[in-house]
Amino acid sequence: MAKYVDVLKDKVIVITGTTSGIGEGMARLFAEQGAKVVGSGRRKEKGEQIMKEICDAGGDAIFVRTDVSDHLQIKALIDTAVEHYGRIDILVNNAALEPTIMLKDITWEQFEQVINTNLGAYVMGTKYALDYMLPQKSGKILNINSVTSEQIVPGVGVYSLAKAGIRNLTKTTALEYAREGIRCNEICPGLILAGEFMKPEVREWAKDSIENGTPVPRLGTVEEIAYAALYLLSDEADFCNATSLFVDGGRRLI
Repeated sequence: MAKYVDVLKDKVIVITGTTSGIGEGMARLFAEQGAKVVGSGRRKEKGEQIMKEICDAGGDAIFVRTDVSDHLQIKALIDTAVEHYGRIDILVNNAALEPTIMLKDITWEQFEQVINTNLGAYVMGTKYALDYMLPQKSGKILNINSVTSEQIVPGVGVYSLAKAGIRNLTKTTALEYAREGIRCNEICPGLILAGEFMKPEVREWAKDSIENGTPVPRLGTVEEIAYAALYLLSDEADFCNATSLFVDGGRRLI
């Protein structure tokens, strides 16, 4: 049962990466709050099943198969949302790729893939959403960033580089378009019970990092990120612009 009611009623929200984890959690919560959700991702069958479950529960949602490393597919995602629902009110840039590669081992192809997926997709998603938001004189963009935008971890340096770029993208978007009725914020999750952390062996391997590397010694939940996003996308947060909301248990402090 949602704790709030119709916070996003009739808002058309495009979310990248809704086939699992944080993206799926946001899609389900936003639909509960009355949003019309356009989910996306590379796994068509999984994505369509999640959107069907949302609709079966009384929500309104569609899925558009999208590989965000291809900017034309991002454009098609945004265009499809507007064709189906008539507008776009909110874009949530969320899809990400986090390989573990030391700098000395990275290839150009891997570098391009990490940057295109984790930063380029956010830039182009923002650009294509603005094509519709600017004429409306309204819109909200939320970037799902990471604690690694501040905290450097060996093996994820290029991923962190992309996440630092998202920080500046958030600020640039917020500054350039605030007077056009558009605001942009970001959430920086820490270690979350999603993805690889769903595997018990991974949680065991990372036990010391979880318990001693985070002041709140546990993994965060998908729901905690989704509710933080709900706040930043609500009317109650309309004075938030270029805000970086860390939901990391204080991990960035260590």
